[in-house]
Amino acid sequence: MVRSLTMKELSYRPRAMLCRYFITSVYIIFMFVMISWLVSYTPGNVINAMRKMGWDSDVDYIHVVTATDSNFFPGVAALVNSLRISTHVPERIKIHVLVCGDEYDVTGLREYLECHGIKESHLLELVRFDTNFLDEDLISSWEGMFVAKRLRSSCNYARSYLYRSFPDLKKVIYLDSDIVAKQPIESLWRLASQLNGVPLLAVDNNRTYIDDKVDVDTVSKLYFKRYGRHFDPTLTVFNGGVLVMDLDFFRKYHLIDEVEFWIDQYDQSPVRLWRFDCQSIFHIIYHEFWGKLNHKWNCKGLGRDMGREQDLIDSGALLHWSAANKPWNGEGPYVELWKQYKPAECSLHGQCHHNPNATIYGYYNCKCDTMYYGTYCQHKR
Repeated sequence: MVRSLTMKELSYRPRAMLCRYFITSVYIIFMFVMISWLVSYTPGNVINAMRKMGWDSDVDYIHVVTATDSNFFPGVAALVNSLRISTHVPERIKIHVLVCGDEYDVTGLREYLECHGIKESHLLELVRFDTNFLDEDLISSWEGMFVAKRLRSSCNYARSYLYRSFPDLKKVIYLDSDIVAKQPIESLWRLASQLNGVPLLAVDNNRTYIDDKVDVDTVSKLYFKRYGRHFDPTLTVFNGGVLVMDLDFFRKYHLIDEVEFWIDQYDQSPVRLWRFDCQSIFHIIYHEFWGKLNHKWNCKGLGRDMGREQDLIDSGALLHWSAANKPWNGEGPYVELWKQYKPAECSLHGQCHHNPNATIYGYYNCKCDTMYYGTYCQHKR
């Protein structure tokens, strides 16, 4: 005998059906949104979505470090601008500028960048390179290694102390301040992330220790005595303008002790142990412990008088004005190429004027054209 449903049971049926319809509708809407999101996927969308959902703390920053003194302020402005316009994920690019000099130089750089529409923020940090922890003899030894007067700046050995200047950073991309980025820097970071266990990545110079005028006999003996390993002078060395550095590795193995050991050996030697100052020290302490990057990640030599092959420049991801000629001084064959990455000066309606007599602030300010006014010449009369 078939039991008939009670009125109470019948009253539940429409509600159950309505509940099923509601769940089905929510599922269809959810799938539609997900498919639409996947179709429009870009790395930038992912980051923005994560930030809106409160996941900002889970997003790993790409840490880019450079070092500068007052002679390279224009280079820093172009570097920062190029990193920002070439990336697909500007929210992830965190730039740390190590300023060599005193606090007034930090103020000067801040004002110079503001003249060019770049403001300090959580994505742009200006940090003074404090050399007070170094004794005078060590500083004298560092500066004594630089043959060219233009290189006698604390910036040229600042990369040896990145581990101390940025104690919270584990891995960084170090770039010289005469570089601009043509391609997204996150591509280099992604590549570096795939090479776990390699403490340093750089571009091969296609030169050996012998080519670099290292006194291989003396260095080989010192190297074996220090590390119990043979030194191979026929291996190639790298250019120090672009480095992906594992700072935790540097800290763990106290590599600063090795850097300062080799400075001491250089001082005590009756002959010149190497030619290329602090870069040669890195060549020695990272001997057989570095990985090679594609040459596009350091298209160097643009600061020389002779031109480079155009196809190398076209394919270059990072363009490097190494050598004496700097494009912001109007020197060398690639000034116009560099100007493409120079940020707008004073809203394109004035000039960034340097006041060498400033004491606390006002080192750089905008001098506006006749028809414009405002701190950055942003208003038209």
